[in-house]
Amino acid sequence: MNQTIDWKTITTSLDYLAIPLPATSLKRWVSFDRLDTGVRFHCLNGVGDPVVLQVDVVTSNVVRVRMRAGEIEARDSDLLVAPAWPAVPFEVIERTSDVVVRTERVEAVFQRYPWQMSVYAVGHEEEDAPFFSQRIDDRAYGAAYEVAPVGAYRTSDGHLAVHEAIAVQPGEAFYGFGEQFTPLNKWGQTLTSWAIDCGNVTSARSYKNIPFFMSSAGYGLFIHATAPIVYRIGSESNLTYSFDILDDQLDYFLIYEPDFKHILGRYADLTGHAPAPPKWSFGFWISRCMYETRAEVEAVVREMRARDFPCDVLSLDPSWMGDAPWCTYEWDAGRFPEPAEMMAWLRAQGIRTCVWVTPYVAPKATAFREGMEHGYFVRKADGSLSPVVEAFAGVDLGAVDFTNPNARAWFQQQLERLLDMGVAVFKTDFGEQAPVDAVYYDGRTGVEMHNLYPLLYNAAVFELTERKFGRGLTWGRSGYAGSQRYPVQWGGDSYASFDQMVGQLRGLLSYGMSGVPYCSHDIGGFDYPPAAFDDAVPEQESQPASDIRTWWDRYGECMALARESRDAEVYLRWLQFGVFSSHTRAHGKQPREPWEYGLEAEAIARRYLNLRYRLLPYLYTEAVKSSRSGLPMVRPLVLDYQDDPNTANLDLEYLFGDSFLVAPVMTRHTRRKVYLPAGHWIDFDSKKLFQGGRWIEVEAPLEKLPVWVKAGAILPLGPEMAYVGQKPLDPLTLEIYAPAASGELIIFDEDAPEIPVRYEYRGNELTVEVGPAPGEIEILVYAVKIGAARLDGHDVGVRQLPAGSRLRFDGRRSHRLIMELVD
Repeated sequence: MNQTIDWKTITTSLDYLAIPLPATSLKRWVSFDRLDTGVRFHCLNGVGDPVVLQVDVVTSNVVRVRMRAGEIEARDSDLLVAPAWPAVPFEVIERTSDVVVRTERVEAVFQRYPWQMSVYAVGHEEEDAPFFSQRIDDRAYGAAYEVAPVGAYRTSDGHLAVHEAIAVQPGEAFYGFGEQFTPLNKWGQTLTSWAIDCGNVTSARSYKNIPFFMSSAGYGLFIHATAPIVYRIGSESNLTYSFDILDDQLDYFLIYEPDFKHILGRYADLTGHAPAPPKWSFGFWISRCMYETRAEVEAVVREMRARDFPCDVLSLDPSWMGDAPWCTYEWDAGRFPEPAEMMAWLRAQGIRTCVWVTPYVAPKATAFREGMEHGYFVRKADGSLSPVVEAFAGVDLGAVDFTNPNARAWFQQQLERLLDMGVAVFKTDFGEQAPVDAVYYDGRTGVEMHNLYPLLYNAAVFELTERKFGRGLTWGRSGYAGSQRYPVQWGGDSYASFDQMVGQLRGLLSYGMSGVPYCSHDIGGFDYPPAAFDDAVPEQESQPASDIRTWWDRYGECMALARESRDAEVYLRWLQFGVFSSHTRAHGKQPREPWEYGLEAEAIARRYLNLRYRLLPYLYTEAVKSSRSGLPMVRPLVLDYQDDPNTANLDLEYLFGDSFLVAPVMTRHTRRKVYLPAGHWIDFDSKKLFQGGRWIEVEAPLEKLPVWVKAGAILPLGPEMAYVGQKPLDPLTLEIYAPAASGELIIFDEDAPEIPVRYEYRGNELTVEVGPAPGEIEILVYAVKIGAARLDGHDVGVRQLPAGSRLRFDGRRSHRLIMELVD
């Protein structure tokens, strides 16, 4: 959004003598106490005020740092999954000018004067720089600082805030910070951690701020705070990054691991591992803003099945409750008569129902009167309602106060009635508008709660569905640290354009590098193309109140025209990207059913959606692995190829699970450049083998998404089906790409038994062992040719393919297959 530029300040000469000296920065430690968990330092700042800084050893490679004037304040946490940790061995060594806290993995050095904390890997060479060090010498001129050292200060309006400054190594890169739509490597950026309805996916605003990031220097930092945070990642100095928190206590966890994957695992240990979502959630979701009637819903589903499109979920936006304002949590009987009957009919077609909700209750609703009567809404300090104003949903809305256990249970009761009628999942929209002028039920302020509110909101919904169905699920837009515990989220509102698709991919990659394994986006873009609004903007800057009605009428006319103007290229390229995302939903103000974009688009979309369903064994297996490891399903190349400098800034291609490299086409060109990391890669369509460690240029006509499979991979596929669970995993297809010396995979299938697969490649023999499957097994081997094969000692037929070989056999018991390879 346009901001007024302070030209006067820009054009004023810099007076170095006027740069203030930050007297409230930490200056020295005076004494220290040994604790069972670490060390407490008694310090002074620049004006002699006492400050306490405490370091706790959490694990051998995780330390917690807290700083506060006076005493450290113990606080309950909604972010951490454990209030304390088992004792870890460490030693404290006092030297002349410093104190060292050493564990098996890290050595933290605390310099007496001037105060500085530096952390090294145990066993480092004397000349090695610390992997993490507070910056204390980033000077502007003379004694003045460009970036002040760690400390606390009062803001211009009298609030307390804390500040941290960290030294940066040349070329250091930074990843994470939540769902950020800016370039993947956040070096040089200023980011603000404050939940907001973004409006698009190309700005620095974010629906899902996660106060966690990773550095290529070999560490992750989790800021244990819910207050607003401003990060300056090299944007004010190329020597330092800093962050300021509107809180009187600094609190962060420093995670040492040279490998990003291990950092993500330790972060998940602190804030929770994501559960694997229900298998059916990995099917295709169809949605529109909005389906207006039951008749329209049933017509869409009939068409979906008649045209042989797979689909598992139909999502209803708020019109199921009638006209705004929302929410009421009550069906509009005129538009959707007999909703239970409708949802039962949908289930009979293999389709589950998702309905849109928010935690904001409209004044017209019966629930609003109940909530006001019992004090279930967020209130101001004087006890009056602290209203939510949301441009889409209405004004003077009551926000459910999730810190009130009774309000939380009451909210869940509103939704449970809907589940009992046949709803399968809720689209938990909004959450970013939590009132700031408020004191919540448990005494926390609106500033403390604003970022946290999305977590508590989605937790209430997820836990309800988990209680009802055994597996929880949401479809949420907002989030915070810990949101991975309540999957799934999607990427918010985007325009229907290639530019917005780029921002959406960057958002997914940053969110994944923030410890969230699953995320989706609106295939085709939520809003109309940007150009649709050209004639909807008032000609003058300010619109008189008397002309607002005319403005809205003109806006409505423009949108009616835009609704009929559809871009098949944007839709198809976005759908291809969506098929290779953890979850796949088409949604927007324009129709997003594939047949709305012409016969060619319909055929291409059907091919990719059928492929999505064939990939279900791979998708669910990767989801289980992500749940256990904390790794995202959609991941930047730098996560797997951290030592390759070419990957540091790559955010226009990505890895999808362990086996795929995906390069979505996000322009109208049919050629694009792709970087293939070291090793061999096989084109998923042509099965052609490519040497990695280089850039290539590929042809990508509209029907082709550039996708490669990593050499050595075992790729499990199932049959095509109309919805998840329609057919058994019969046949189970195992595709082995350019076999390595060995490979193995365990195929997970929700409640079904695991299927182990392993192979060894020695000499000219490839041996595959596979556990029992529900039916037949089909094995395809690419980039090598099989001459003959024996299954448990018996000859088995081999069919030659243009780029490999194929075998098929009864797989209902364990087998050992030995294949002889030929040139």
